[in-house]
Amino acid sequence: MKKLLSLFLAAVLLFTLIGCSTTAPVEESSASSVATENSSEAESTAESSPDTSDTSSQEEERPMISIKGDANYANVALGKTYTHTELHPSTSGASYPDEGGISMTDGVIAAADARYSDASFMGFNKNNADYTAKGYSAVTVDLGGLYYLDKFVAHVASKAHLSVGINAPEIVFIYVSHDGETWHKVGCTTHVDTDETASIPSTLELEYAVSARYVQYRFLGDSNWIFVCEVEAFGIEGEEELPYSEEDLLSILFVGNSATYYFNIPVKLMQLAASAGMQIEVNNCCVGSAYLSYFADATDSKHGIPFRQQLAAKKYDYVVLQDNSGADYEDSKAAIDILLPLIEANGAEMLLYKRYSSNDDPAQRLDSAYRHEVNYSQLAETYDVDRVAPGADAFLICTEKYPEINLYHTDNSHHGAGEGAYLLACVMAIEFLDLDLDDCTYTAGLDEATVAKLKECAKIACETGYDYPQK
Repeated sequence: MKKLLSLFLAAVLLFTLIGCSTTAPVEESSASSVATENSSEAESTAESSPDTSDTSSQEEERPMISIKGDANYANVALGKTYTHTELHPSTSGASYPDEGGISMTDGVIAAADARYSDASFMGFNKNNADYTAKGYSAVTVDLGGLYYLDKFVAHVASKAHLSVGINAPEIVFIYVSHDGETWHKVGCTTHVDTDETASIPSTLELEYAVSARYVQYRFLGDSNWIFVCEVEAFGIEGEEELPYSEEDLLSILFVGNSATYYFNIPVKLMQLAASAGMQIEVNNCCVGSAYLSYFADATDSKHGIPFRQQLAAKKYDYVVLQDNSGADYEDSKAAIDILLPLIEANGAEMLLYKRYSSNDDPAQRLDSAYRHEVNYSQLAETYDVDRVAPGADAFLICTEKYPEINLYHTDNSHHGAGEGAYLLACVMAIEFLDLDLDDCTYTAGLDEATVAKLKECAKIACETGYDYPQK
């Protein structure tokens, strides 16, 4: 039997959010390949859902139901029907399909030594048009009736497949719904990636149960491919729908390209904030190689239309803009003149992210970064923007102060998955959130000494900036 406890005000901590090759995984020396700024390949890690809407905040009380230890407690997703977002190159002819339409809930988890081609895996490619539109890949299970749920598990391919561009997703968000149309964010799963087994469980466990008929697993990663072999939802049959309760979080929408989304900088910002006790939600509307002018175009199906859909879907506190490395002041200004009224109509404040140099020749990076310094400084003055994240400054400061730290990816153009992405997230944490980095315990898996150096450089960049000799 369910154990009904006393009524309390529910406060479910929420997290929201937030890669490149579209070809099948092939053996390669690096984890993934990255599209350069002038590449025709485009990608978005926008964690948005224009076709659904999250429930609004509720002040009502809801029962706190504990189902732990119940005799009927089980994986209630087992054998249930589900749908999933588009596969690559298409669901009907996918390279790594959902075998028989049952493999995600058939109870079969990939063997420890399984290859990525094993039939138990289904593969999502992050450059698929469906991912670009939604900002995530998803599996949505119909439990067939109302259940009380307190544990969610997604079994995903591990970094044992890193040589072919696959590792575990950086984050998996769990959404639930009573009707399959209005979705409530429960939280995100956690896992420890390893190369010792083919798949790992990414798990979210709640203290008290939520009620749902539908469960959606949203996958966001920083590699080319995300592979899933099973999803589970543990609970018991429910008696009545429990009201969902949400917190009013600071919400940020990032608009730009791979200099923003690659290796999930917004997610790292969210995790830095959470480690300091500040909960935020971060959404992305980013496409590889994009200029802000693409988002300004109301007829552009890959940029302008999704941007407007995101603004229509929810209210934001901040919208962060970042332009292509080839854009000059006049290019960016022409686009912002169109974008800013839309941002203000949403009720949000515009912020700027001064990107780092994408020049693959280290000798040319200072001049490139100075050009960004001039452009973004002019934009800040034109639009009276107080908060500009100095990514370019932080990269130059760190490169000179700690040359042993490599901030770039293997293409020498994009920021790297570790130090580069973490440094940029630290800069944003200071500039956008007024966080004291000394209070942030999140390290993105980096060693303590490196984290200290990166935080130091972020502080210098935000406090004094880089001393450009061209000035």
